[in-house]
Amino acid sequence: MADERYGVREGEVEIERNRLEMLAEARDPRTRRILDGTGLSPGWRCWEVGAGAGTVSAWLSRRVGPHGTVWSTDADLQFHCPVLPNVVVEQHDAARDPTPAAAFDLVHARAVLQHLPERDEVFEKLWNALAPGGWLVVEDGAFASFAEQSLPEPYATVHRYVSTGATTEWRDADYGVRVAGRFRDLGAADIDIIGDVWAMRSGEPGGEWWFMALERAIPQLVEAGLVTLEVGETALAQVREPGFVMMSTVSIAVSGRKNAK
Repeated sequence: MADERYGVREGEVEIERNRLEMLAEARDPRTRRILDGTGLSPGWRCWEVGAGAGTVSAWLSRRVGPHGTVWSTDADLQFHCPVLPNVVVEQHDAARDPTPAAAFDLVHARAVLQHLPERDEVFEKLWNALAPGGWLVVEDGAFASFAEQSLPEPYATVHRYVSTGATTEWRDADYGVRVAGRFRDLGAADIDIIGDVWAMRSGEPGGEWWFMALERAIPQLVEAGLVTLEVGETALAQVREPGFVMMSTVSIAVSGRKNAK
């Protein structure tokens, strides 16, 4: 079982597996377009950080071909799907475990850094893992507007707690807005920024990845005394009502290239 700070408790495994499938279905097409924008080519050496279900790693493996490699890592590999022969799957904590230096043409992390208390140190480790000319792509969120949007009560209160990480003191829910600055600090070239929002509905992958996270989070809010079980159950029922729609978080992807030496 992974480190407790990564959030998967006993009894939540199936919910998290389904949530990761929904997240992949909703967001992988955008991620693939962004990674292709780096010039991703056969023979590249890639590192997928916090690989989750491994769907991006599997796609990378096909893009880089038999002469390329993908290092697919996560602190918890129980959700990782089978992959192709050019993918090395390893349990790895980017905050605590050593990483190769100047070893990759592409490093990618999606929805990872906001959850790590050592996020800035990890960012620098990812940058140092790039070979000269290599690309770092970081996708993360900006949750402030997401948390404060107009929603019905009691879901509005529950949603605000979950989206701001009320039970997770080390989370930086708005780390996405700080990512470009980290690239500038490290002297990245060719920095690009892409952001988007979308409509979230029950029964659709673009909404279910969050509603399943809500389902996992409510017991923790109850334990912390922030809401009652009745309020939590009412909130879950509200997001499942026919016709319910809400705005997604702002998803921010930043890419930058390490100067060749």
